Amino acid sequence: MSKAEGPEWQRQRKLTATPFNEQKSVLVWAEALRQAEDMLRSWLTHGQKGVSSTADDSRTLALHVLAFAAFQKSYPFKSWVNENSSDRPTTYRDSLAIILRNILIILVVPVKAFEIPFLPTKWARVGWAVTEFRRYMLAQLTEEKQLVAEGQQGSGSLISNLLRASDELIQPGQNIRQAEAARGLKPLTQDEILGNVFVFNFAGHDTTAISLGYSMLLMVAHPGVQDWVAEELNHYLLSDDRRAWKYDDVFPKLKRTLAVLLETLRLYNPLPGIPKYTGDQPQMLHANGRDINIPKNTLVVPNLMALHTHTRYWGEDSLIWRPSRWIETSWPTTTALPIPRDSRLRNESIVTPPKGSFIAWSEGMRSCPGKKFAQVEFVATMAAVFRDHKARPVVKHGETLDEARVRVLQVVKNSTVELLLQMRDPDSVAVTWVPR
Repeated sequence: MSKAEGPEWQRQRKLTATPFNEQKSVLVWAEALRQAEDMLRSWLTHGQKGVSSTADDSRTLALHVLAFAAFQKSYPFKSWVNENSSDRPTTYRDSLAIILRNILIILVVPVKAFEIPFLPTKWARVGWAVTEFRRYMLAQLTEEKQLVAEGQQGSGSLISNLLRASDELIQPGQNIRQAEAARGLKPLTQDEILGNVFVFNFAGHDTTAISLGYSMLLMVAHPGVQDWVAEELNHYLLSDDRRAWKYDDVFPKLKRTLAVLLETLRLYNPLPGIPKYTGDQPQMLHANGRDINIPKNTLVVPNLMALHTHTRYWGEDSLIWRPSRWIETSWPTTTALPIPRDSRLRNESIVTPPKGSFIAWSEGMRSCPGKKFAQVEFVATMAAVFRDHKARPVVKHGETLDEARVRVLQVVKNSTVELLLQMRDPDSVAVTWVPR
């Protein structure tokens, strides 16, 4: 779907929209809560010395949530693949973890090159991971086809959703060409199913993992934001049993928590730009009072950082990370009476920025289909870790706590683009978690 254009893209978008529904959001919510609770429990064992693997742990959490929501595979949080191991990856999770960490190499180097004898172990493991991942996908596709043929219910996995969305177009006794002629929509081929599964894995994991890593350290650097979010969490999440935090009831209310994600994506979007293509027809762009003709077959890449920090839309403090800018209230600002917390929170809502000024998930027809998936995963994770705990940087010798927080912010700002935006040295920050 990422390469398709015109009618072909519309076909694939229609057939691949099925997995991204509210039923899947419920699964994402529950698994993200479980993984985040386990992650926090692991962090707490480090005590005052803190944990320096916040970014890597965020990647692990995002991978496990994706594995569960997309493939019904559940893994314990502390079980992770050792990058220095010489063993072949044996699971979907381990294979995908290696692929995602080496995606730039895989995109540049032909897959056959990884089969050359006497390669360094790290490169050989990349080849093994690619082979194992494809084997796993093909095996699951075969199993799902068998279930369809037997008229049985599918596994609910991403492959199952894509296969069944296509299979519904084919009536008994028809082949793919006959189904296309009868319904005007060609079912997805095997290669298209596998290709879209990989795109969803890559896009759904790395962007969410990076956003979580940035947000965690930004919260460490801003204790006031932690308190602001915790006020909301403690108001709506009354039970200590996270299984009682139901998606339908809780997620729509956690606006401040969602605002943290929106503000992080505004300043630290994993994608430095979102490519747009005019296709086979020229496009007219109206900007600053004049019309600009963009020729056909032209690639246009909007500068997200410039757009997301433009003072026209975001004010003079547009370079400051301030999640509260995303919250508006219906209460009069001139009231002199103290407003009860319940009333304040119930009257808060997410700000809708001017059209076109915030495109973290793109915009229009080609907006990201996994937007809700990412939002649900993020809010559940932040709720689980910040409801009852505070995060503080471990202070270095001769450093005050405030100076440590400034250092954390500098680590966040020291970022680079390696296909996606990433912090250069997030492991230099040790974080300790204490009860609130």
